[in-house]
Parts: sequence; C-alpha cells; structure tokens
Amino acid sequence: MYGETMTEERSARGRFGGLGAIFFLATLGGIAFYVQEQSIPEDRDELRKPATALPNLVDDNAPPPLAWRDRLDLAAIALTPILEADAAPTAPVAQGAEAAAEAELSVDPATAMYVQDLADGHRLLYTLDPVLHQAAQTIFRNREVPYAAAVVLDLRDNSVLAFAGHSSMDPQVDPLEILTTAWAPAASTFKLVTAASLIENGAATPATKVCFHGGLQGISDDLLVDDPKLDTRCDTLSNAIAYSYNLVLAKLALGHLDQRKLEETATSLLFQTEIPFEFPLEISPAHIPADANSRAKVAAGFWHVDLSPVHAAVLASIYARGGIYQPPHIVAQVVGPDGSDLTPEVPEHSRAIAQSVADQVGQMMIGTTKFGTARDSFRDPQGVEFIPAYDIAGKTGSLTGKRDPVLNYNWFIGFAPAERPEIAFAVVLANDAQWRIKAHYAARRMVQIYLERRDAIAEARAAKLGLEKLELPARDPETGALIAHVKSPERPSKPAGGDDAGVNEVPDLADLEDELPPIPGPLPSLPGAD
Repeated sequence: MYGETMTEERSARGRFGGLGAIFFLATLGGIAFYVQEQSIPEDRDELRKPATALPNLVDDNAPPPLAWRDRLDLAAIALTPILEADAAPTAPVAQGAEAAAEAELSVDPATAMYVQDLADGHRLLYTLDPVLHQAAQTIFRNREVPYAAAVVLDLRDNSVLAFAGHSSMDPQVDPLEILTTAWAPAASTFKLVTAASLIENGAATPATKVCFHGGLQGISDDLLVDDPKLDTRCDTLSNAIAYSYNLVLAKLALGHLDQRKLEETATSLLFQTEIPFEFPLEISPAHIPADANSRAKVAAGFWHVDLSPVHAAVLASIYARGGIYQPPHIVAQVVGPDGSDLTPEVPEHSRAIAQSVADQVGQMMIGTTKFGTARDSFRDPQGVEFIPAYDIAGKTGSLTGKRDPVLNYNWFIGFAPAERPEIAFAVVLANDAQWRIKAHYAARRMVQIYLERRDAIAEARAAKLGLEKLELPARDPETGALIAHVKSPERPSKPAGGDDAGVNEVPDLADLEDELPPIPGPLPSLPGAD
C-alpha cells in the first residue's frame, strides 16, 4: 500500500480504570508517528499528549441535563424482541449478565432492539441494529484486534446503527472510551479535508495533475521542491485520493493553501469543534502549522491531527449527504415512568461545505475501493467484486508508531451505496505487528451485512416502546403492510442547482430494491442495477 497518513484524558470522564488505563494512555498517547518505514526527524519527535491536549469546555448557559441522559449505559442494554401489535409482552434479557447468558440465546437479534430500563421506571430505546452491532464486535474478537472501533450511521437522520468498541490488549479499557475519544491519528483520512479545501478555494479540481518523485513512505523537504529532472511521475488529485499519494496532496497544499484556509475547512468539517451526542465526545484536534512545509505534510495526513471514531463517521456522512452536517444520536425513544413520551427532538442539520465540493470529493472516494488502496477487500483474487451491485465510497488511512509496543493505526471511512447513500461508517484498528485484518476488510463486511438487513432495519424504525413491551404498529390484514409508521424526520429533496439550496436527497429504504440474499460470499447483481 502506498504511504498513508490518545490524548490527555478529560477529567470529566474518568471511565478508564487501574493499570489498564495507564497502559492504554501510555501506549496511544506517547507515540510519535511516521508513515510506513519513515522515521520522524528528531525536532518533530515529540509526544502526542501536549500536541493534542485540549481543555474541558464548560458552557455556563447550557440547560440542565435530562434526568435519564446521565444514566446511559451500554453495559445495561437488553435485547428486547419487537412484537406485533397487541402481542403479549416478554421480559428483556440483560446484555452481559451471567445469569441471562443462556436465556439470551432465545432472543433473535434480527427481530429485536436494545432497551435500557432505569431503576426509576424510565425506558430507553436505542437506535442500534443488534445484528450489525454484534457483527462488528464479532469481527474484532475473532480477528484478535488489540484495539478497534466501528460506527455506522443511518443517513436518514444520522442515527447510530452500530457502535462497537473493542480492546483485547487490555480488557480494563472501557470500549466506550475507544469510541468517543480522539485517540488515533487521522492519518490519510485528513486528505479528504485537504481535497475539500483545495476545491472550495478554487485551487484544484479532481483532474488537476501534479508531478512528483518519491514520497511513498514519507515526505522530506527536498521532495516538496519541483525538480523537472526527477519529477517524472504525474497524477491527478482524484487518483491521489484513491491511491493516497502523499506528495500530490502535499504539493497542492504547499502551493495553494495557507494556514487560514486549511484551518477553516477543517473547522467546517468539525475538527476543533464539539459534536453534540448522548455520550460526551472528545474534540478532534487539528493543529495546522504556520510553517509552509510542515503544513503541507499535515495536509497529506502526517501528525498533528487526531480523530474520534464517531467524528470520523460524521465526517463521512457530510460527503454522503452533499455537504450537510447532522449530529448523530443513539437514543430513539424515551418513555417516562408514567408512560409519557420524553423523546428528545432529532438534532437539526446544517450546511458544512458546499454541495458541489462534497459531491466531487465523494466521487473521488469511489476510486479507493474500485482500484485504489482498499481494492483487495472489495474484490476476490480473481477480481470478482464482493458487492457487484453498488459502488462504495471510502478513504483509507494508516500510520505506524515508532515506540514499543509498535501499533499500526488503520482507518477506513466512507459511505454506501455511493450513488444513493444510505449509511456512513468509520472503522479504526490499532494492530500489532502480526495483524490479521485491515479496517477496509471490516468495513466491507459491515456494508454487506447492512445491505442484507436494510429492509429489516427500516421496519424496526417503526417500533414503539411502551411501559412493558416493544411493538410494531398494526398491519393491514390483507397486505401485511404497516398501517401507521413512526414519522421519519423530513428532509428536502436534492436541489436542482445551487450549492447552498437544500439538502442532498437520501432515499427511503422502502423505495429501494428487495432484500439481498445472505452473506458470506459475493452478492449477486440486482436487475437494473448500475
């Protein structure tokens, strides 16, 4: 693969415990990074902690927290069957409870959702799809990944379908911390920010070519200087995204993006910005240097930028939704002790970047899976596509630590299907030297599982939580169709023209093709599919 490019624990959290926390922070927070085999020069070989530590932000005018919000607990969620209307209630099964392990086998995750019952009578329904969520956990566990996280968002309203954190290197590390903190370098995923800034500022198009030599493992200052005798290889910005060519992005940034321009784009894409969520999220820091050469290297995905898995999925969603940002949410419904509906409003959306910019970057991301750095996970050795009916848009990122224990930080973020996006996702792994999978393999499996379950997921969104059970609305006795659906958040159609007029259309799943056959193995092409 061509070259790709934990912060101080926030005192308000304190979810790490004991020696495990110390080891985790020392491992992930005290490593200086380099790309592939490149070593960072001594003058830049600094600890990540002081470079990424940010103060806690306290809003004195913030409203008081809701009574249930401070008690969200992923360890307390229960698989609860979705019943047909008027069916008798069944008792939920507590996740992780030893006494319930045997009973839980009787609950089919394919026809259930996660519910958390609070001691005071509140009931919380989560947006998670149990099959997709458990699949990510199974992949990480079976492949013995030291640290991993996967987040999948439903693009209709950025509800969270999978929220899987994993630590086999140190079981004391809270999986929630792995999901919500900016513990991994953004690496080459930051190339998407640079590409957006170049296009937004009129400095480049996907077809813009740059000539270069070297730079497949790292970037030295002399490689940033144009040399016609040596710069015999030329390629486009589009291919540089697909193949993660460091020097193409670095040279373009050096020539066209000053500190202010790159900072503004990074901020619009939520770096250095708080993202509202039911679980507190650490800000993803992006320190853009004033020095031109250092800034060029950061633009290509080297050091000084960290990313949380939740932010990474939201970043992918912005490109999938034509530049529209909507904060994620994981709570679908809240029922009070008296049966009252206390569900908060779905977060409002806003424009992050122009639609034309998002669309051009999103189109370039398709090359990553068709012929670029993630090609091998989307095709078998004979070149047969695993998901032949659809294109998948994505971006890889990879950085390797220099200090023991050496870990490789491996990203894949993107959205699917590329033509009519339904989900956005982010997967990050911290592998040791004997890694078994890369992030784009895990992401591809998640996409396959989603495509298999898309109709079931759409139907589960209509389920309503009561004091005793979780049920679907009544069905028409003849057609079997739901008589009444829970109203989905309204979104305007994709505008006919103008970058800032409206929201990119995300189709209702009911309008799409029939459910795909089960995996594993390649999915067959659908009739009439592009």
